Amino acid sequence: MAVEWTITIESRNEFGDTCRKEVRIDKSCESLFDGDIGLSIGDSKKIMAALQNAVVTHEAETYALLRRVCLDCHTFRAVKDYTTRRIRTIFDTVEVRNPRWMLCRNAIQGWSVPSRR
Repeated sequence: MAVEWTITIESRNEFGDTCRKEVRIDKSCESLFDGDIGLSIGDSKKIMAALQNAVVTHEAETYALLRRVCLDCHTFRAVKDYTTRRIRTIFDTVEVRNPRWMLCRNAIQGWSVPSRR
């Protein structure tokens, strides 16, 4: 290996959660002797796919955290289970965890059944 590039992608949301991803690109001596200087289209696709994956995953996790708060009592709802969701983007398809929430007990207790007249 002649040259190794490491690109670090780091994000932080308003809650202080951080996400850090790294993409590594290796260049061999043979490719340099062949005149392969700079990034190739394949290298750029690899970088953009990793960048898109990091951005979409962190944004989906932040959105899920915001949706977890009950609008009635302002506490966190329990997670029922997780599924995966595929999000198609311009650069790649990204799979993210998709939480399903339990109904808030405080909100259920406040519900009333409409009376029939």
